[in-house]
Amino acid sequence: MKRNIIILFAALLTIMSGCHKPEVLIPTEVRQGLNSVSAQFSEGEFKNDANAKFTLQISNPDAEEIIIPVPWFYPEESTKPTEITKMKITANLDDNTFIEPALGVLNLTTGNPITVTKADGSVKRYMIKGERRKSNKCAILNFTLNTPSINGVIDQDSKTISLITIDNLGMSTASVAISPHATISPDPSVSRDYSQGVTFTVTAHDGTTKAIYTVKKTIPPKINYGFRPGSQTELWANDLSIKYGIANGANKNHTLAAIGNHLILSVGTEQHYFNSTTGERLGLIAGSMDLAGGAITSDKAGNLLLCNNTTKNNVFKIWKTNSVTSAPVEFITMTYTLGKGVRLGAKISVQGDITKDAIITVPTWAWANPPAHNEFMRWIIKDGVVGEPEAIVATNIVNWNSGNTDVVYGSTDKNGHYFITNYGGAGNKLNAVNGATNNGVAMLATSTWGANSNFNTVDAVVFNRATYVAIYGGMHFTYSQCLGYMFDVTTLDQFTDRFDNSPSRVFTTNEYKFGTPVFASSDILLIPSADGYKLRLYYTDGNCRSLVAWEFDCIDK
Repeated sequence: MKRNIIILFAALLTIMSGCHKPEVLIPTEVRQGLNSVSAQFSEGEFKNDANAKFTLQISNPDAEEIIIPVPWFYPEESTKPTEITKMKITANLDDNTFIEPALGVLNLTTGNPITVTKADGSVKRYMIKGERRKSNKCAILNFTLNTPSINGVIDQDSKTISLITIDNLGMSTASVAISPHATISPDPSVSRDYSQGVTFTVTAHDGTTKAIYTVKKTIPPKINYGFRPGSQTELWANDLSIKYGIANGANKNHTLAAIGNHLILSVGTEQHYFNSTTGERLGLIAGSMDLAGGAITSDKAGNLLLCNNTTKNNVFKIWKTNSVTSAPVEFITMTYTLGKGVRLGAKISVQGDITKDAIITVPTWAWANPPAHNEFMRWIIKDGVVGEPEAIVATNIVNWNSGNTDVVYGSTDKNGHYFITNYGGAGNKLNAVNGATNNGVAMLATSTWGANSNFNTVDAVVFNRATYVAIYGGMHFTYSQCLGYMFDVTTLDQFTDRFDNSPSRVFTTNEYKFGTPVFASSDILLIPSADGYKLRLYYTDGNCRSLVAWEFDCIDK
């Protein structure tokens, strides 16, 4: 028995001696391992802010120190220095690359050692730190001469500000908006002679970066048609809750208007106003009121309209004002008995200037499944005189069955085209309707994945001889696409196919999803500058909690 054990053991040794140690597989290509490091707030109100992610790309993998740049202030207009003692750190790594110790919440005011092991087994040690850096932004964002009142046209490339006027200019003060924490010299609030060119120097918060602007009376050349391709600029995009403390809730209807350099947001129960160039919230408008789920809008001349939301046989009102410091006054009042709808007031649109010629539209609705409603109220204003309300029925369109509907005319010609969008049933289409016959003549279909969004808002504008229509698809589900589109509808020759690939599409917004669905309400607004050189696009989404501003120009450069 003992002999058999010895033989078996010897056999095992022979087998084992025939086995080779496995070879270590070394990749044929090994990259730098650590590509970037990012820092985010680990707590506080900006913890989930998608914009508050500060990333350093590792351009030199041989460097031993990683210093993540963090803004001196966040948000940039804040006056409280950024706190970086508790920052959540993440990294972008190549395959089979590891970091020890694991990244997490770090104090970036001190060094944090890490070891990076790449796929080939090589090891590199780094020290991670953070550094608050002052902004190098030094732009004049808005310039208004006060006597006479002229909003300057700013060319950021040439650093010129054009005062477009036939008036003789002399001594005046000016109001300006500049990059946060920058300074401007000389002081524009001090009266000076604008009959000749005046220069201003803007110095960034970092104290070294500067820009010199020249302000002068001139008329810059325009391109022949529409906005200049490439001029589209996102001015700001903010989370209503985090930035302003404006919460969404049931029946809080988000709609927009603009007066001069003020953007107005109504959440149904109150109306906030903002600096439209910087996005700074300035307060509530004078006479802010509960519209009972109603809406606001503005004409192309800076007149604000507000309406209540009411049911059949009750009083429907439209108020107006042309200043955020003057309380709205009653403009139109009627007992709602006209037409076949059962409710109106969730949306209101206007084309033109209500002190001259304009068309006001307010969709009505009535529940049916499938949707069967196709009516809106119309008031035609001629030479400042408001006509009687009319119940207009559109045919050959996609019908609706709720307040998630909007109607706007492309011009002040009642026989011209008007545009309808709505959500529900076969909705999320954009219908072009012949105003003379009220018959739908063209339609854009739902964009890819667009059926999950709520396309309940539309606006139109004539800008530099082009007619544009803009729509926004708001959040209805967490997986909705939240995008705005703008189309050239000067002619309807290319008004075909889907939102996202129509030949008439000229612009698509960025996407922001700051919140989750609570109450589906959104609005979009197209506002040309009084001088005709710039066009602003604003949109809001109650579910996404977004408030966003874009700008276009037609300056020939």
